[in-house]
Amino acid sequence: MKAYNIGLFIKKKREEQHIRQEDLCRGICDKSTLSRIERGKQEPSSGILGVLLQRLGINEDQLAVLLGPKDFEISDLQKEIVALNCQREYEKAAEKIRRLEQLVEPTDKITQQFILRCKALAYFPEDYPASRDLLLQALSLTLPDFDFDHISDYLLGIEEVKILNQIANSYSEAGDRRFAIHIYRQLFQDSHKRLLNIESMVSLFTMLAYNYSRLLGLERRYEECIEIATFGQDICIRHNRCQYLGGLLLNIGYALHELGRNKESKDALIDAYYSYHLMHDDLSCKIVLTYAQKIGIVLF
Repeated sequence: MKAYNIGLFIKKKREEQHIRQEDLCRGICDKSTLSRIERGKQEPSSGILGVLLQRLGINEDQLAVLLGPKDFEISDLQKEIVALNCQREYEKAAEKIRRLEQLVEPTDKITQQFILRCKALAYFPEDYPASRDLLLQALSLTLPDFDFDHISDYLLGIEEVKILNQIANSYSEAGDRRFAIHIYRQLFQDSHKRLLNIESMVSLFTMLAYNYSRLLGLERRYEECIEIATFGQDICIRHNRCQYLGGLLLNIGYALHELGRNKESKDALIDAYYSYHLMHDDLSCKIVLTYAQKIGIVLF
């Protein structure tokens, strides 16, 4: 796919959704740059192109055909860093981050944003204020005037949603669950419908649904907990993404029990157990059994 065709495609999709140029490119490039891209006068970098497509709700999986050798190396390093952070191998992740910093141009705001987000976890896994400072710095690279009270007004890319999730987690872990819920509630407003057109966003939204419903349950907002967890469950089933299905079902079971609906709670907990069992997650199976025993429900 040539840059000229990509520009026309972006313009067509932008106009179909009645999105202004200044809103689409906010924080990632100048309006004049987007205009040149749409007219085929300038070839966008892979980072800028990816975010433009994400904000339009377009799956960017085919973007890989546009990558050069350096871009491939950067992409591979990003995947390794994410995996190491997930495994809590923070020292190894930090080494990869330093390597990535050597490859990336200072003007590449998209990758610099990724680096700051990963540093927040790898460098400060339990220092929530320090972690949050880095995350806010990362968010400001593309959204310099970000307002936490009007999140749904922004066209968000995947990286920005991931940053907001980590910020919400930092508030939750520091004891401010209500502000974390404030962030999640806005992420689940109408803007998510566009984001769910992106294949890579589906798994992210199941995680958001799990985190959000868990906090709602802890705040004794049980009906809302069930609503959000059920929404996440539907995404898992519709898109065949079951990583968080067991946790979402556990959240539903917990909320139903607190509402006195023990028969439905038992059914949800049994489903949670078998979801974890199918994933060979023995530790989580034990957690479900222990919780059921604690509240006096015999699953089997």
